[in-house]
Amino acid sequence: MDKTSSTMLELFQRMHECEKTLWSRYHLKDQGQYAALLVARALGACVVANGVNQGYDLEHPRYGRIEVRSRRYPLDGRREDRAQVPSSKQGLFDHFAHIVLDQDFTVAGAYLAPHDAIDAHVGKSKQRYVRFADGAALPQAVDITADVRAVQTGL
Repeated sequence: MDKTSSTMLELFQRMHECEKTLWSRYHLKDQGQYAALLVARALGACVVANGVNQGYDLEHPRYGRIEVRSRRYPLDGRREDRAQVPSSKQGLFDHFAHIVLDQDFTVAGAYLAPHDAIDAHVGKSKQRYVRFADGAALPQAVDITADVRAVQTGL
């Protein structure tokens, strides 16, 4: 199939084939699961079976329950990197991992911060968003970018 003359349907069908391969080989259905897997391997954490219902995605002996949020830079060139921490998640996790991916899914940055620090920060805005730079700059935040990148390179 010639990539320059592909129809829109053909392009979506190729995307579907990639999604099926990601599912069959790795049991990953979306970017969020991919980000959680990267952070889990970088920290030595366990992925919980159903993070949506639990209120967190990972369990770790030192960091406890970890909520992972990811953002991929949009294809239109914007540098949008905010993650939302809904009030429904308050108190359900011990640490918050925020990972930003470039347009091609390579890791742009990642940090880990305690629940209370993130909750205090997002509580200042009605939408409860944290910009990546603001979260990474919290005094309690730990930059885990190099570890997550190393995991990504090995997968």
